[in-house]
Amino acid sequence: MDYTLFPTIPVFLERSSLDQSWGFRLQGGIDYRLPLSIKKVTSNSPSHNKVFPGDGIATIDGQDTSSMKHEDAENIMRNSLRLQLVLRRGQLNTIRPSKPNVKFGSGPSVPVNSALNNTTTANNYRRF
Repeated sequence: MDYTLFPTIPVFLERSSLDQSWGFRLQGGIDYRLPLSIKKVTSNSPSHNKVFPGDGIATIDGQDTSSMKHEDAENIMRNSLRLQLVLRRGQLNTIRPSKPNVKFGSGPSVPVNSALNNTTTANNYRRF
């Protein structure tokens, strides 16, 4: 997919200390075979109303993210008080784990057909 077709938006984030969270959850990276993107944003955080779930991250502080590992992106963000991101608004849907539709288990026991054993039923009729 050609991600250059999505509009790019520069976003500047600032936090008061390294202990304060940026307020978003990162997903993807070259090691996950997915582009880096925003999965979740926390309200009342430095990212609130600036970054949105599904935004792709094109650059972090001027560094291209197309070949960046998830951990490398985290390290850049973790060690900064100011963050300059270039986002591609609405690039990706957030990835959510899904539950299987079918529950696997022992399930109900299958009744044995009495005709197979050539036995009588409760009312003494023989089944064939």
